[in-house]
Amino acid sequence: MKAIICGATQIGYSIAAYLAAKENDIIVIDESAERIAYVQETLDVQAIQGCGAHPDLLESLGAASADLLIAVMQSDEQNIISCQIADSLFKIPKKIAHIRNQSYLNSVWIKKPEYKIPIDYIISPEQQVARVILSNLQVPGTMEVVSLTNSHTVVISIHMNAHCPMNNIPLQQIGEQFPQMPFRALTIIRHDHFIIPQAKDYLQANDMVYILIEKVKLQKFLSVFAINSEPIQRLVVAGGGNVGFYLAQGIQQSMPNVDLKIIESNKDRAQLLAQSLESAVVLHGSAVDINVLKEANVAQSDMFVAITNDDATNILSSLLAKNFGCLRVSTLVSNIMYPKFLPSLGIDSILNPSFVTISKVLNHVRRGLIQSVHVLQGGSGEIFEATVAHGSEVIGSPISVLEHDKQSMVAGLIRDHVFSMPHSADIIEEGDQLILVLASKFIPKIEAMFRT
Repeated sequence: MKAIICGATQIGYSIAAYLAAKENDIIVIDESAERIAYVQETLDVQAIQGCGAHPDLLESLGAASADLLIAVMQSDEQNIISCQIADSLFKIPKKIAHIRNQSYLNSVWIKKPEYKIPIDYIISPEQQVARVILSNLQVPGTMEVVSLTNSHTVVISIHMNAHCPMNNIPLQQIGEQFPQMPFRALTIIRHDHFIIPQAKDYLQANDMVYILIEKVKLQKFLSVFAINSEPIQRLVVAGGGNVGFYLAQGIQQSMPNVDLKIIESNKDRAQLLAQSLESAVVLHGSAVDINVLKEANVAQSDMFVAITNDDATNILSSLLAKNFGCLRVSTLVSNIMYPKFLPSLGIDSILNPSFVTISKVLNHVRRGLIQSVHVLQGGSGEIFEATVAHGSEVIGSPISVLEHDKQSMVAGLIRDHVFSMPHSADIIEEGDQLILVLASKFIPKIEAMFRT
């Protein structure tokens, strides 16, 4: 795949780094010489200084042969124009744009095809991150809730603590002991290693584990693993920027009984939030000010969510909240190195906005009948759903054809609207919907097998 990424911002850089690692032909354009130099030094891509909305530059880079254009420049208008030029002049099949301004996001004309704005997908990281956090809040006790397109299953990630009764017990034995709640451990992140576990493997303290389970069995699973999933009643949010505002709106709509407090350091922004959010208490002050945290009563809160624009503030305020006695803390961090050690400090849930955005982009980039893609924290692998189309090379083959050297696994199968956890010898049929987990290096090979 040939992709042109207009903008070497944090989002653009993260997308380029991920796609470049998957043997794609990537071109990155940015007006900043400093950002382009950094791309050239750190990524195996073609990096060009210039404006991604300029037709002559796009033409010189062979835009007519590109499969994809991703516009993530700092101007919404430049991103829209870049997509228009990509479509009108170069007929690039797929265009993705980062849009920030609410006037655009709330407008019907930019989303409906009849208005002929040639953007196939809009990236709004703030809205997407807020939705993910809201999903996580609705299943307390988990680190992350992964939304799948099928209505039968859910994927959660959990951090194994030292007191979990399921530690050091083979997965097969757990399954035999609790046959009424079949689950599949998709992957274990242990000491930075990506592991697709086998039946004889076991979980241990400090593992981060992704679990596939039927939605109706989720509460039973959480109970067996001694994970406290009591609904949240008192919530404190540090950060009233766009993510915080979208999250607060979502909480008021879907969790109206939650007692919500928001801490915001900017006085004008705090006043705006107070006027816009009727049922929330907005406190003006720093999230790392002990007096402000006391005023927010974090000690009696069920959850503290730190989503300011500063990683250090998010981490420190989360640790302070946990030290005060808050039951659970969730932290937004942009530096991909932080999630590796934060659970050991007592932070219960970590979210990296780059991986949220990459996952959303990949849902519109993956070829073949792939319905949803989720990039695992750290970028070590992916979970995705794929449908076996007519003419696919895997029809009539056993499930094992998609499982390689403990680096890929078919964890779930939906056939005729019935969900099951397949065995390696089961035969793949046309129309099957499969749920897979893959190590990064196997993604291009498995993806190719779902093309027709």
